[in-house]
Amino acid sequence: MSLKPELLKQIVGKTIAGIATREGAGAGPRYQHFMIFTDNTYLEFYGDMDWSTHLETGNVETIKQYLARFGGNVVVVT
Repeated sequence: MSLKPELLKQIVGKTIAGIATREGAGAGPRYQHFMIFTDNTYLEFYGDMDWSTHLETGNVETIKQYLARFGGNVVVVT
């Protein structure tokens, strides 16, 4: 997955209206997840990824510190 800061800037501040997900061996990617926003836009995530089993407690700084532990290029847009 390539990092797209300009795309991320477009979704900061939007309100999530719903989430849709699909897993299957039919046409298209095996896993698809959509974040649907109240302004009738959506963002699709696809590929080999999974969900966490619960909500975590933390803020942007918490997440930045967590991501930094794994190395690589971290992009945070607020």
